[in-house]
Amino acid sequence: MRPLDIVGLAEPEEVEVLEPEEDFEQFLLPVINEMREDIAALTREHGRAYLRNRSKLWEMDNMLIQIKTQVEASEESALNHLQNPGDGVDGRAAKRCEKAEEKAKEIAKMAEMLVELVRRIERSESS
Repeated sequence: MRPLDIVGLAEPEEVEVLEPEEDFEQFLLPVINEMREDIAALTREHGRAYLRNRSKLWEMDNMLIQIKTQVEASEESALNHLQNPGDGVDGRAAKRCEKAEEKAKEIAKMAEMLVELVRRIERSESS
């Protein structure tokens, strides 16, 4: 440690006082410009986030349409097999049809849950 210089402490340092215009230009203006840039960047990011969310919702909507189409096709196939038992449908095929119906019901439930999820997301975005 260095010893304290008592003489140096006794004499206050002179500080240059700036005019208000110089003070504004030298210190405040750069800070204000930086804040404006930050606000612009945040605004751009907010817009991008909104578009990403909308894009995800469109993807979910398309997925729901595909699931619905698959469920309808599975139901139709299972019903066709059940309605035409004379076409060589034996016990194993009947069990497969039952399983297909169960799967179709499960997929329909999943689709309903996804629809409800999308609705909740849309409600939360609109509020």
